[in-house]
Amino acid sequence: MKKSKFLLLAVTFLAVVSTAVAEKKNDVTRSLHTGKHRQEIIIPKVCGYNVYKADLHTHTIYSDGSVTAPWRLREAWFDGLDILAITDHMEYRRIERNLIKFMGAYIKEEYRHLAKGVNTNIQGENDKPDEHGILVDMNVGYEEALESNEQYGLLVVRGVEITRNQGHYNAIFTQDNNKIYDPDIRKAIKNAVDQGAFVFQNHPKRNPDTKTKMTPLAEEMYEKGYVKGTEIGNGHAFWGWLVPHCMNNGLAPISNSDGHASISERFYPYYNDGAYRNMTLILAKKCDEKSIKEALFAGRTIAYHSNKLVGKEEYLVDLFKNSVTIEHQCDTKKSTLVTLTNRCSFPYELKWGKNATAVVGAMGAIQISLPKGAESVEFTITNLITGGKKRAKVTLNFKRKPDNEYLRAEPNRWFPY
Repeated sequence: MKKSKFLLLAVTFLAVVSTAVAEKKNDVTRSLHTGKHRQEIIIPKVCGYNVYKADLHTHTIYSDGSVTAPWRLREAWFDGLDILAITDHMEYRRIERNLIKFMGAYIKEEYRHLAKGVNTNIQGENDKPDEHGILVDMNVGYEEALESNEQYGLLVVRGVEITRNQGHYNAIFTQDNNKIYDPDIRKAIKNAVDQGAFVFQNHPKRNPDTKTKMTPLAEEMYEKGYVKGTEIGNGHAFWGWLVPHCMNNGLAPISNSDGHASISERFYPYYNDGAYRNMTLILAKKCDEKSIKEALFAGRTIAYHSNKLVGKEEYLVDLFKNSVTIEHQCDTKKSTLVTLTNRCSFPYELKWGKNATAVVGAMGAIQISLPKGAESVEFTITNLITGGKKRAKVTLNFKRKPDNEYLRAEPNRWFPY
């Protein structure tokens, strides 16, 4: 009898474990594929502006990405974005030779000797392109995404990544990517600027020997006014040391996926922790080219990376105030109890008093205890970053309700504090 009970318990345990493992595997499988429904990311207005979600750094099969431009667009729509830039590498296009091979029968005889691709990797300072330059049409990825956009209605942005060993720079809202390349990276960036493009630095390199900790080229580009922003977040990387540089120089903080493979595959660890893919939040009146460009050049952005948000204090404070409300619930014998309600898709990590901490989750609510008789509380929001070690601080005031004698007399009946 005892053996039978033991076997029954063992079988039950294995069944539960197997089910849990199966559910986990199913979760992983779902995370690697696009879902059936768009994920809406709810963000209140900030300083009177709408907040638009953008990924301004992605790649396709037309450089070294693993997916097509229409697939990038599909991913962006399902992930809740409003804006997508296609920014294939200009100087590094490793898939080009396979595309040429695939189209071999269409190539004229006089060009057959170029069938392995021309100038497909000219990133180094000593990598000189031959006389043919770049033969491919660097606008195709954007144009292909634009053709597919009728189904999704996003703002699709033309762009290109200027890719050199001295640094990588994204130019977006370009007019013609085929007229940007120059062997001298400085001239290439200037060509993009002359087209009215917004240029920002990608995954910056750190140089301890310079004043700003940037490379000499980066310093030069910022001083000339060619580069108006810098990536704080790129893929899984986050560069907190760059935040003061952004804030002190009026640069737009940027955060992007730099997607090469499937976005859901790359950002699965973030999704699993309740976070989103990297986003640049753009504060603008409308989601059109004119309004978004104006906002970028004005530096009205917030960089989102794994539930950390980086931006000017005035933007982050207003974001929090428009997201979180506070309500007095009651007084206990020793404290005042309040409810915080978050109507935003981002969680907020709170610190107050001497050492009290809590997280008010995305679209959630929590109750916290304050000193008895309190009518306000000052929070430091530790995931709202306004400088190197600076965090946004917000004071929330609330109206007190009349004393509830029943709850005050027996607080532990309802609130075990």
